[in-house]
Amino acid sequence: MERKAEVKTFFEKTDIYFYFDYNIKIRTEIVADLINNTTYDCVLDMPCGNGFISLKNSKNFKELTLVDFSKNMIALSKEMAEEEKIENVSFICGDIFETDFEDESFDLIISLGILAHLDDIDKFLNYIQSKVKSGGNVIIQNTNSTHFYSHLIRLYLGVRQLFGKDKYRLNKVPASRVEDSFQKAGFKLEKVFRYNQSFIGFSRLFSNDRKYQLTRKWFGDVNNNKNASLGSDYIYLFKKD
Repeated sequence: MERKAEVKTFFEKTDIYFYFDYNIKIRTEIVADLINNTTYDCVLDMPCGNGFISLKNSKNFKELTLVDFSKNMIALSKEMAEEEKIENVSFICGDIFETDFEDESFDLIISLGILAHLDDIDKFLNYIQSKVKSGGNVIIQNTNSTHFYSHLIRLYLGVRQLFGKDKYRLNKVPASRVEDSFQKAGFKLEKVFRYNQSFIGFSRLFSNDRKYQLTRKWFGDVNNNKNASLGSDYIYLFKKD
């Protein structure tokens, strides 16, 4: 199965989002902290997943566009927008690279949880960098593949794969690759929040509420990122010069 088709099949399973909803909640709050009550005219979230993160922050957006190639995720996004009575949002179900957005179309682009799944990481980074207006922002997440905790995660996943579980493989993306790409494209790193989203083999021992509490207690928030050096997941805020 081609990588793109494999990713699409993986993310049509909406229960993935509900199983890790503590992480979605954390990311939603981190995005809110990074935005810090700034109002943005045009915002793009791709891939948007179930839309929760951007829709919960939509009071800060005059126009919001949600893009995902999973029809099930887009369906969830539409349901949530309708339930929350959010009207300033449009939806696109399709390939990110096939959207016809003009360069420098958006004041903010949010892109969380995608770099581990792409065929061409540099192509994607260049794409979103080109779509941001001068003075605009990108909020993007990456799991630093060179961090010791990432090595533990890969070891754990490797053991599961030996027993025929979780054959899906994630990309290895070092933090330096992301940071260097944005720097070369004329972006400045404004803030970064670091934490761990995975409890490795102990996830089932805790409820989602407990995992949320433990993560928050250990890593804090954007303004007080405790134990940041232990966090392998980076959520960046970049600003385009």
